[in-house]
Amino acid sequence: MEDSLRIAIIGDYNFAYHSHNATNQALQHCEDVLEIPINYYWLNERECCEDKIDFSGEYDGVLVAPGPYQQPFYFQSIILKLLQKKTPVLGTGDCFKILVEEFFSSKGFDQQREKIISDNLIEGNYFTGIILDQLSTEYTKLYTTKATTEYSSSRFSILPQYSEILSEGFEIGARNQFFDPEILKSKAHPYFVFTMFCPQIVSTKDLPHPIFTQFIKQAQKNKELNFSTQGGIKH
Repeated sequence: MEDSLRIAIIGDYNFAYHSHNATNQALQHCEDVLEIPINYYWLNERECCEDKIDFSGEYDGVLVAPGPYQQPFYFQSIILKLLQKKTPVLGTGDCFKILVEEFFSSKGFDQQREKIISDNLIEGNYFTGIILDQLSTEYTKLYTTKATTEYSSSRFSILPQYSEILSEGFEIGARNQFFDPEILKSKAHPYFVFTMFCPQIVSTKDLPHPIFTQFIKQAQKNKELNFSTQGGIKH
């Protein structure tokens, strides 16, 4: 078994985006503190839809980076592809809206006629703070040593009646002070977590963000499981 974790990062990497640099740094923070070597690879949306990309065979975990995305129309098939695999997935930022839209499309909602989720309520390229509230038991424990203030360059509002429908397919890990879901965890997948905020922004070398450390630990478990079920064959 190779020593390093292989993490795919889906997004159009741009060194000028603070959230993209912070994504790389948050993985490095986890690598240092958890002492788990990590190799990460940025893949754009089009590449992720190609048949040659096998998320379950080539990667131990998948990160969906914040946008903006050059080709967002690929994300519907990307999300469906990821949900069909058991590879741990963590999505942050703009992709939260795409996940919500895909969920309601699968439920038969006509989103051209029903405005289920708003456009981005944050104007301009800056980060604004939100306060996590109504944390689930799992995320209450995860935030034991972490303040519940988070930052994001995207905030989307969901009408309350639609917010409750989300609980049919997801555990709502936390809401913000506006009652909108901030953390969604799929009920049909071993580890499929999307956050509206960007946890990587407040990750530090001494204290990696707990959502990132949880993701990396899940990726390590996935790697070990694949190794054992394949009879010790490297992947």
